[in-house]
Amino acid sequence: MGAFQSKKNTMLKRITLSLIIVMLGAVYYYSFNVIYNSSMNSLLNQQVEVSKNQADIVSRILSERVKKNDNNEEIITELQNSIENSSTENSFICMFNSSGKELCHPDQKKIGKILSDNNSNIKSISNNKLIKNFKTAVREQKSIGGLREMDEYTEIVYLSPVPGSDWIIASHSNIINLKTILANLKEKLVLISLLLWLSSSLIIFFFLNYNNSLNRTELSELNRTSSNKYFNELQELNTSISKQSSTDKRLLADKGNKLAPVYINTIAFVYTQDKITYIIDLDNEKTTINMSLDELYKSFDKSMFFRASRKVILSAKAIKKIEKHGTTQLKVLTFPVSPIEIIISKYKLVEFKKWAGKN
Repeated sequence: MGAFQSKKNTMLKRITLSLIIVMLGAVYYYSFNVIYNSSMNSLLNQQVEVSKNQADIVSRILSERVKKNDNNEEIITELQNSIENSSTENSFICMFNSSGKELCHPDQKKIGKILSDNNSNIKSISNNKLIKNFKTAVREQKSIGGLREMDEYTEIVYLSPVPGSDWIIASHSNIINLKTILANLKEKLVLISLLLWLSSSLIIFFFLNYNNSLNRTELSELNRTSSNKYFNELQELNTSISKQSSTDKRLLADKGNKLAPVYINTIAFVYTQDKITYIIDLDNEKTTINMSLDELYKSFDKSMFFRASRKVILSAKAIKKIEKHGTTQLKVLTFPVSPIEIIISKYKLVEFKKWAGKN
């Protein structure tokens, strides 16, 4: 009878251990999916926001030209010249009219072509049920962004209409690099899940062997503690990823007799005058900072800021208009208005056009 009871107890322990390991694996798997999907959606939404900013900036510049009654053909030609032959590997912009005709594109062969009715769809990242036909969205002239699913590939796209015209800007972003980031993230999360699951399982196994008197309540508590530990570590990993792409970086600048924080993403331009470095934000607020332009530029996002000259760093958000200056230079007009002229020399012309075309 004692041998039978002992055998029964051993079997119950094995069943209990198996159930705990299976439940632990299920908790890890669920936590992994929650964190991975959250990180994936966050990265995709951030990329949509970048595409939105690019499309809106170009749309705003063209709108100003339209308001001034500039020749439409001249506006289209200038936009085409600024984006022609630029790389489409990572991101690029193009322009359609309300009939779906391609007016501007880095690849000249696509100019003049009209979108087919079943060309593609735009799918919302936050709600997969929200799907819009791409040509229909172009015709409706409404701002919209998300995943554009083509037969050959999938990209992120954002449409921004140009007020006062029947044009609409499309900003395209290749998600191949983003998929690589997500694949690496998934590998790390899977590895963490397996290591934690195996280590937790081994801990429980040895703990049960050395503590036969442990009851089910204590086992449940250990299981809960291990799960929370794993979930918190994954949350920390997700937070770390978010911080790397944060746009809330700021500088501590001088404003009168006080120190004031200046968010980098609100800066319109930075310039030096009489050996003093001035920061002008998008609300035309002026501050000074005890840093050189070289030091500041190193900490700026090069996709949003351009070293226009030895004395000026320019933000894409501040560009109001770009004019020809002489035969080999460009003059940038900003809002708010810059107290010094911003001239792009012939040596920086190609680099500036590529940068402005991407923004």
